[in-house]
Amino acid sequence: MTLTIFWQKAKKIFFRLFLIGFAFLTFLTIYLDSLVRDEFKENAWSIPAKVYARPLSFSLGRTLSLNDLLSELELLGYRQKIKATSQGEFERYQNTIVIFTRHFKFWDGAQPSQVLEVTIENNRVAELKDFETGKSVNFLRLDPVSLGNIQAGNKEDRLLVTLKDLPSYFVPALLNTEDRNFYNHWGISLKGIARAAWHNFSQGEVRQGGSTLTQQLMKNHFLTNERSLWRKLREAIMAVLTEYHYDKDRILESYINEVYLGQSHQSAIHGFARASQFYFDKPLEKINLSQVALLVGMVKGPSLYNPRRNPNKAKQRRDLVLKQMLNEGLIADEDYSDAVGRSLQVVAKAKRKTSKVPAFMGFIKRELATQYSLAQLRDEGLKLFTSLDPLVQRKAEKALAVRLRKIEANREESQKGLQGAVIVSDIKSGDILAMVGDRQPNYIGFNRAIDAYRQTGSVIKPFVYLTALEEAQQYNMLTLVEDTGFSLEGSDGSIWQPKNYDEEEHGEVTLSDGLVNSFNLATARLALSVGVENVAQTIKEAGFKRELPAFPSIALGAKEMSPLEVLRLYQTLANGGVGVESQGLIAVQDQSGDLLQRYPRSAESRLEPESTFLTKYLLTEVVKRGTAKQLNSVFSNKTYAGKTGTTNDLRDSWFTGFGDSRIAVVWLGRDDNKPTQLTGASGALQVWRDLFSQLNEPSLQLAAPDGVKWAFKSGGLFSSFGSCKNKQLMPFYAESIPDNVTVCE
Repeated sequence: MTLTIFWQKAKKIFFRLFLIGFAFLTFLTIYLDSLVRDEFKENAWSIPAKVYARPLSFSLGRTLSLNDLLSELELLGYRQKIKATSQGEFERYQNTIVIFTRHFKFWDGAQPSQVLEVTIENNRVAELKDFETGKSVNFLRLDPVSLGNIQAGNKEDRLLVTLKDLPSYFVPALLNTEDRNFYNHWGISLKGIARAAWHNFSQGEVRQGGSTLTQQLMKNHFLTNERSLWRKLREAIMAVLTEYHYDKDRILESYINEVYLGQSHQSAIHGFARASQFYFDKPLEKINLSQVALLVGMVKGPSLYNPRRNPNKAKQRRDLVLKQMLNEGLIADEDYSDAVGRSLQVVAKAKRKTSKVPAFMGFIKRELATQYSLAQLRDEGLKLFTSLDPLVQRKAEKALAVRLRKIEANREESQKGLQGAVIVSDIKSGDILAMVGDRQPNYIGFNRAIDAYRQTGSVIKPFVYLTALEEAQQYNMLTLVEDTGFSLEGSDGSIWQPKNYDEEEHGEVTLSDGLVNSFNLATARLALSVGVENVAQTIKEAGFKRELPAFPSIALGAKEMSPLEVLRLYQTLANGGVGVESQGLIAVQDQSGDLLQRYPRSAESRLEPESTFLTKYLLTEVVKRGTAKQLNSVFSNKTYAGKTGTTNDLRDSWFTGFGDSRIAVVWLGRDDNKPTQLTGASGALQVWRDLFSQLNEPSLQLAAPDGVKWAFKSGGLFSSFGSCKNKQLMPFYAESIPDNVTVCE
């Protein structure tokens, strides 16, 4: 009787446990089913947006140095060979380069791979032709340098690929190695589970899992590498559910895009397509049998069989994959012999020749903020084409870092801690070519190029003179201005009493000398004469977008601006009064390479061309004989324009300068706003000089608009006779030529 009662109670307990277990398993299955379906419905792989620099493009006659071309090829990872037989290779014969270009799908269409011959002479493209036919070619565009990714939170890097894009041996190699019964099972292999269970039992711990390819996909995408029965249970259920909902080809394609195959710095390499680029610098559809076997073999252990770190183990694993394919009749004897006889064919690990350009990346994110969410940028595989020139960027980084080290070399520790920012742009288009926001260019943090708002000092003065020169009947190059002291009382009782940097007064000076020598008193008096509110309006018309109160001190740079804001003002000035919005984006593609959006450049007339030209001329005089005259020792045969800027107590050092095609703004200072002991000439100008010494920037062409005439000051015996040669020429409004000048017709 007692035994009967015991069994009755036991059956009730077992039945209850069964119901609980069944309910738990049911709820677990429902939950996992929704998880699987949601993920597959959204194709929810994290594919970070890839950011590209401007592609190097050139044509016959274009300015291009041999060193810059070689540097670009190095940044792109092109490999120098005796004979260039594959994409991404080049040959060099002194100043002639034969380049086997890569296929690339640009925003304006796909560009096929081709073999082109480029000859550089005197920093120009002397010849450009098809290497095979010898026929001249009009244009060459290399694939763009990758600037990195806008990373997903889990820092995964992948490229998506479809089954039709795979090389012929790929699927047989993968299935033969990882899951020979893939097209026949329902997500799990009973034989594999039994074999693994026996092995685990005999070893006394979980070591093998008997995983099918579908189970591997579930583990890689949803689960962890934890070795436990609980994880294996969830993996098996999810594998069966996946097989129930989706066909084999979709599961196989998902696996091919998901599998983990290595690490590149902080980014995990997922999928065979990305791995093919990472290890072979080739698209997946272009790799050979030997390379297919190597990638497939790495699935078993990406770290153990890493061909760069463990080449011998990687080769043994590759050869085993090939041997198994031969044994199953998937490849012929000659294919096997050829494949095992090859080297691993892995390219050398690419060195980081460019920085991560975090300052520019931050700028790009701000441009995209109104059109794309951060989740889209992190997950949807967008391709972002930008204007950044990696060669200019590298030179700007070097110029800032090296110059600051030199300045601080002989300073006490308390006087160190200098920081800086550099922005370079194309004058005509407004394209941002380089952006450095920290002396350590890889530092991800405060971006001084766009977020450091500091007083500008004398950098703002040209806009005072521009305002005056717009009043052609009253002001010209020779108009006399008082450079004498004065004081103004503000409405709050404060006293404004400007002084010159040298604390001297220079009496009557010409308007041109007032700017060339950066006299504070003459500039302040001129601003009061033309109206401070008019000066503020000129600055706004040039491109300043924030509020600008019309206080007299704005004439001497009291208003705080960022380097990017200063760049936009000078961009308008350098471009003849035509304003262009400084931008970094060119186009956005989706992950398939289809164009989503173009970013056309727009321009508008903001300032009068005549007064703008007169001001540009004055800025060339600043470089020739004014506060930036030390540039003559380096650029004696070139005409550049620029302006230094120094703020009170030597807290900020500025220089903005431009040639005929590019403009750069440099700011130096300290984050704690303590004095730097640097003027614009002793600090920022030095960085600008170091940068432009490397850029081969052409001279500024001072082509006067129709309303301007060149003339020279009359006076003295014979000064009004003869030609204009050997005269000090200055530009004037044609409609208001002063009596004391002679026009050169």
